[in-house]
Order: sequence, then C-alpha cells, then structure tokens
Amino acid sequence: MILLSKKKKKFISIFLICVLFITSWIYAESVSNSYSKDKSAVQIYYEKFEEPILRTLYYINNYYYDRDKIDYDKILDSTIEGMMKGLNDPFAWYLDSVETEESKIDTQSKYGGIGLTIRYDYEIKAVVVVSPMVGTPAYRAGLMPNDYIISIDGTPTSELNINKAASLMRGNPGTEVTLEIYRDGWQETKTITLIREIIETKTVKYDAINYENKKFGYILLTNFSETSPQEMRQALNTLSKNNLEGLILDLRNNPGGLLNSAIEVTSMFLKTGEIVSISYFDGTKEIIPTIPGYYYNFLEKIPIVLLVNKGSASASEILTGALKDNSVATIIGETTYGKAAVQSTFQLSTGGEVWIPIAHYFTPSGEDIHLKGIKPDIEIKNPPKEIASLSTITEEEASQALNTTTDKPVINLEEDLQLKTALDFLLRGN
Repeated sequence: MILLSKKKKKFISIFLICVLFITSWIYAESVSNSYSKDKSAVQIYYEKFEEPILRTLYYINNYYYDRDKIDYDKILDSTIEGMMKGLNDPFAWYLDSVETEESKIDTQSKYGGIGLTIRYDYEIKAVVVVSPMVGTPAYRAGLMPNDYIISIDGTPTSELNINKAASLMRGNPGTEVTLEIYRDGWQETKTITLIREIIETKTVKYDAINYENKKFGYILLTNFSETSPQEMRQALNTLSKNNLEGLILDLRNNPGGLLNSAIEVTSMFLKTGEIVSISYFDGTKEIIPTIPGYYYNFLEKIPIVLLVNKGSASASEILTGALKDNSVATIIGETTYGKAAVQSTFQLSTGGEVWIPIAHYFTPSGEDIHLKGIKPDIEIKNPPKEIASLSTITEEEASQALNTTTDKPVINLEEDLQLKTALDFLLRGN
C-alpha cells in the first residue's frame, strides 16, 4: 500500500479537476461538430479557461487561510454552475448530484423511500412533516403533519438542508432508515425504523364534479413525467363512462417535463393536425403532428376548458398552444410562463448534469411564445392568498401531500375562482 502525503493529495485533486475540464470539453466536441464555427471547444479551453482556473486553484491551495477545510467537489460544482450562468440564459442550468436525483424522481414519478412530503423549519432548524403519502411506510407508521424529524440515521437535521434530508431518507427498497421524531405534547422524542419501498407518485388526478345538477369531468395534470400518458389514459377511460357535459383540464402550476409525454398527452385531446414545430440549434426544423390512434372520440362531443396560470410552463404550453390554435379548447386563467426552450441534459463525472437549451418551439400558428407566454381566452385571477406563517401545516397543504400517491384531486370551489369560472362557462354552453 502506497500512502500519499496531504500535499500530494491536494495536488492530485487539483490536477483531476483540470483534467475533468479538458475531458468534458473533448466529450462535448465529440457529440457535435458545430459547437463553435470558428474554434473547437478544446481550443477555447486552452485559450480562455486553463490558465485562470489553474492559477485560481493554485492560490486557493497555497494561500487560503482555511485551506485544510477546502471541499474541492463543492468548488467544482460551483465552477460548472458559473459556466451555465455565464450563458445568461435562464434555461441553462447545472444540477449537482443531489439535484440530479431529485430531477429523476420528477421525470420517473417513482423512487425508493418512505413516502413523506417535508419542508424545513428554519426557526427550529429541523425537518417538519407536511404529510405522509397514502399507503406508504411513513403512512402506516403513523407519522402526521407537523411532526418534526430531529435526526435521520443519527445525523441531526439541523445540519442538513431540505434536499440532503430528503436524499438521506431515500434509498434502495428493502433497506432500513431510522428517524428520530418529536410531536407537540410528547415529553421526549421517539425513534422509529422504517423499511424503504418503491414510492410511486401520481401526476394525473381526476374526478367528476357535480355542479348545478350537471356533471363535468376534471383532470389535474401536475407535470409531464414518463408515467403521465398512461395515467392520462386511465383518467380518460374512467371519465368517458360518465355522461359528462364538459371537461376541465387543469395545467395550473405545471412546470412541464418530458417532450415525448407532452406529445402523447396532446394527441389524446387533438384528433389531427400539428402539435408543435421545433427549430434546432443547427438550423434544422421539425413539425410534430398528432400520433394516430391516441385521440379519445368522446371528447369531440363535449366542450373542453384548459386552466392555466403563470406557473404553466414548457410542455404545458405545448399542450395549451396546440389546443388553442386548433380551436379544441377554451383557455381560462392567466398568461402562461413563456418557456419555449427545449433543453437537453448532458451527464458529467460529478454525478450532476448540465441542462442546455438546444432548440425553441413554436405553436401551430407559428407564434413564438418564448418569455411572452400564451394569453388566455378568458382572463381571470384567483384572489391573492394572505401571507401566513409556515410554522404549522394547513389542512389543504396536508391533504394535497397525503394524496401524492393517489389519483384524487383536492377541489375547493369556495376559494378557486378560476375553476368556478370554468364550470360556469361550461354550464352556459358558451
């Protein structure tokens, strides 16, 4: 066994960081012949990046007062994040290894864990339970909203942020995780051990709403994941058996997701025609039509309303633009976010990944909605919510978190003016 001195270890760490930059650029060069028309990525690296990066690392390694505490992985993450920020593009991102895992959960809609929705209480410096999810280990163990998680496998949550806490509770199905819990009224904390399971979240939630003696279908789509098309088919199959007077598709606060899922879902609502056109970084263009055989014929006989707001983005706007431009649905709510950037992800040896916009899309009418959004046919805003303390979990928040693993939506017509406006619109038959 060969033992390295501390100084040599630091030198090797610095050298590996530099090698990573070089190999990352070489890899990027290999996947495309046109990243730069005049110079290769390797040339750009040597001319612009090598000397200042290596010199900065040298200064840090030799002169920084707390150099014994240097975390070179963190420096590397920050450097790559800075490169993305240097593009001055709001949709060019770097996700570190933890954020990358969170992103995979969003797109796959499943993970190994115990089934908790959590938030961080910065006053108490602990993780607080928003709600367990129905049918999960946390649900069966009796965890409740407003319970505090004091430690996870012996690590105090006061030393963790929300992402690291969530990451510690996740893991391979069948493995154990031990939580130290405190609940108001208890004299002392309690320690419980749970077995992780596959947690599957639902992106499509649906129900039939009885309103003024008529029945309307309601579908809430929270994001476009790998499972969204299958879940949407289940919702439409179930609702098609009802004698509906109309259908509401709720895309409010839907941040988007997978392009392929957006195409599949849109094809269920649009019988024929163009869904979206895409203009790529190399000048090529693509027109994407509906997928034959996906359309649900019962929708042809009833009016459709799409609910959107400023949180409806990306894939949500593809679906909205397709149904609006093809006169399939009436759009009610607020102007959408305005994200027409199509991102591609590139994995790095850090465990993280860069998200780079490689294309922009246009609605079927040819409209460029980037940073502008889609204006609704009927504009209506929900009353602003009062600012409230986050020290306690509201009943509505707990209910939404509880149903994360179910297809049951949380509907509150008394406070949801946009949804009520949609129902009144369908009731009048306009």
